[in-house]
Amino acid sequence: MIKKSLVIAVSAAIAGQALAGHSDSEGAQKNLVIEITSGLPQVENTEQSEMMAVQASPTTDAGDLLQSLNGITGIRMGGRAIDPVIRGQSQTQLNILLDGAYIHGGCPNRMDPPTSYASVDSYDRVTVIKGNRTVVYGGGGPGGTVLFEREWPSFAEGRVTGDVSSSYHSNGDRYELGADVAGGSDTGYLRFIAHKASGDNYDDGNGDEVRSSFESQSGTLLGGYRLTANTTVEGSFEKTEEDDVLFAGAGMDSPYADAENSRLKLTHEFYGGALQQLVFELYRSDVKHNMDNYSLRTPPAMMSMWSQAPSTSDTTGGRLVMDARAADIDWTFGADFQHRDRDAELQSSTGTIKRLLWPGADIDQTGLFVEGSKGIGADDLLVAGLRYDYVTAEATRRDEVTGSGGGARTSDQIWQLAGSTAGQGEARNENNVGGFISWTHRLDNQYSIESTLSRSVRTADATERYMAKFTGTPASTWIGNPELAPEKHHQLEISLQKNGDSLNWSASTWYNRVDDYILRYSAGVGDNYRNVAAELYGAEVEMSYAINPNWSMAYELAWTEGNNLDDDVSLSRIAPLQLTSSLDYQKDKLQAGIELLLVATQNEVCLSGSANCGGQDVRKTPGYGVINVHAQYAFDNGITLVAGIDNLADKAYTLHESRDDAVNPEPFQVQEPGRSGWVRLTKMF
Repeated sequence: MIKKSLVIAVSAAIAGQALAGHSDSEGAQKNLVIEITSGLPQVENTEQSEMMAVQASPTTDAGDLLQSLNGITGIRMGGRAIDPVIRGQSQTQLNILLDGAYIHGGCPNRMDPPTSYASVDSYDRVTVIKGNRTVVYGGGGPGGTVLFEREWPSFAEGRVTGDVSSSYHSNGDRYELGADVAGGSDTGYLRFIAHKASGDNYDDGNGDEVRSSFESQSGTLLGGYRLTANTTVEGSFEKTEEDDVLFAGAGMDSPYADAENSRLKLTHEFYGGALQQLVFELYRSDVKHNMDNYSLRTPPAMMSMWSQAPSTSDTTGGRLVMDARAADIDWTFGADFQHRDRDAELQSSTGTIKRLLWPGADIDQTGLFVEGSKGIGADDLLVAGLRYDYVTAEATRRDEVTGSGGGARTSDQIWQLAGSTAGQGEARNENNVGGFISWTHRLDNQYSIESTLSRSVRTADATERYMAKFTGTPASTWIGNPELAPEKHHQLEISLQKNGDSLNWSASTWYNRVDDYILRYSAGVGDNYRNVAAELYGAEVEMSYAINPNWSMAYELAWTEGNNLDDDVSLSRIAPLQLTSSLDYQKDKLQAGIELLLVATQNEVCLSGSANCGGQDVRKTPGYGVINVHAQYAFDNGITLVAGIDNLADKAYTLHESRDDAVNPEPFQVQEPGRSGWVRLTKMF
C-alpha cells in the first residue's frame, strides 16, 4: 500500500550541477534522496533545497518504504519482504546496496529479497536512481539503483547522539522498537543500532485473516577512525534474524532467515593535483534461510509430502573508486568485483535430499568503469559513463544424483527436460559492455530538460540459470536454463521540469527495448526460462503546489507498459496506471495530511499456467481507491509523535504484482491490509 503525505516534485530525472567528489549518493544525475528522520521520512530534491515528507506510517521493511515513491511498486507474499518493482523491473534487474554492500537473499522463491534485510530506521539516507544513469554501482541494474546509506555521525552538540523509537499498528497487532546511539567525535566514533519488530496475521478489507505474522530483530555495530587529516577507515558488523515468517502467497513458510554482514571502508582525500578522492571498500554477506510446508502451517496429509528447503547465499565483494578533476571534467573511475555462492536443497522433513534447487551456483562478476561530468557554459551539463563486466558462472554440483528409482536425475539431466543441451552447467563466461550519455539543458530560470540514452547488460541470476526443481507435476516443477544470454537493455528517457515559487512539476517519458529479455513462463513440464525480445515504456508526472504558507497539494501519475515482442503478448506483473493525490497542512510544529490513491484495472496480462498465456499474472486485477490520513507534532524536548490511519475506508484490494500460492488449485493474490490505526513515538538526544 502506498502511503505518502506529500508528493515528490522530481522523478530522478533532471540533473542539477556537475558533480565534484564522489559519495554513495552521487555519480548519477537527479536522484531522490529519502532522509530518515525522527518523524516523517523526507524526500530531498538534490537540485532544490526543500524537503518533502514521503511516507507517514512505519514500514515493515525497506521494500514497503520504496513503494511510496512514484513509479515504484512491490510484490507481496506475506506481511514482510515486499519485493520492489521499478518501472516494471524487479529482482536482479535492480541494483540494491546496503551500506555499500550487495546481499543476495537465501530463498530461491524470494521470501527474503535484499530489502528485507534493511531496517529503514538503521539507515541515514536512501538514494533512488531510476533507470540506467550511472555505472559505478555494479553491472546491470537496468531498472534502477537503490542505495541504503549510513554516514559518519555528527557530534556538533555533544559526544553522544542518537534516538529511540517505538511504533504500533492495530491491524496485525504489529509493534516495532528501535535504538540508534553513537558516541565519539570527528576523530572517531562507535555506533550501535538495534531494531526489533513483531506482527501477527493482519485482516484484509473483507475482515478475512491473511497469513502474514513474523518476528524480526537486527543489531549493527559500526566504528570509524580518522587515521590522518585526510584518511578515514570505517567498519561495521550487522546481524539480522527473521523467525516464523508466514507467507500466504507461497507454498511454504520460513522458520528462519539469518544474515551476517561485514564491511570495511577506507577513504582518502587528496590535496592538489588531478586526483581528489579514493574510496576502497570490502564486504561479505552470509545468508542462511529455510522454508518448509509443515512446521508453521497445516502439513500435507501424507508425511512423504512434507518438505523443507534449507539454503545459503554467500556474497563477497569490493570496489575501488577514484574521483579526479582533469580537462575541466569531473571523473569517477574504478573497478569492482562480486562473487556469489548459492546452495539450496529440497529435502524431506528428516533431511533426505529430494532435489538440488541451486546446485552450487557460483557467479563471479568483475567490472571496470569510468564516468565523467562536464558543464558546458552556464546552462548545459553533459554526463557519460562506460562499463565493462567479465562474468563467469558455473553449477558446481550439477552432476550429483538426487531422487530415487525412475526419478533419479542430475541437475544437468533436469535442465535437458526443459530443452537445454547436456553439460550446460559447466563454466561459462560473458563479456558485457554498457554505458550511458545524458545531456541537460536549462531553458531559463524555471525550466530544464534532460535526455538520457543508455545500454545496460544484466547477467542471468542463479535461479534463472540453475533452478532444478523437478517433481513430475507441472504445477510444482521449476527449471532454469543455463544457456540464457544476458539481457541487453537500450533505454531512452526525456524529462522536462519546472521549478517555481509555488508550483513545481516534472514529466518524464521513457522507452526500453530489451534484447534477450529473460522470460519466466509456464510450459507443459512446468515453469522454465527463455530469451525473448521485449519492450517496456511509460511516463511519470509529479506536481506540487503551495496554496499558501500552510497548505499544499500534490499529484503523482505513473504509467508503465510491457510487451513480449516475440509472442505478441503482455509481460507479467506490470503495474496498472495509478494516481496519487495529497493535501497537507503544516504550521509550526504540527503537520497533517490526507492522501488518495487511485489505481486502474489491469487488463493487459499474461495469465499463469500452460492453458493460458503461460505467464506469471494471477488474474486481471480490478482497480481500487485507498485513503490514508496522518498527523505529526514535534515537542520541544526532542519527542516527535506521529499517528494516522491507513486504508481509512477499509478497502479490500490487492496489488496486481502480488504473488499467488503455487500449490493452491485456485490461483489468488495476497490481499493488502485493511484499516489500521498506527502511532509512532521517537525521542532524539
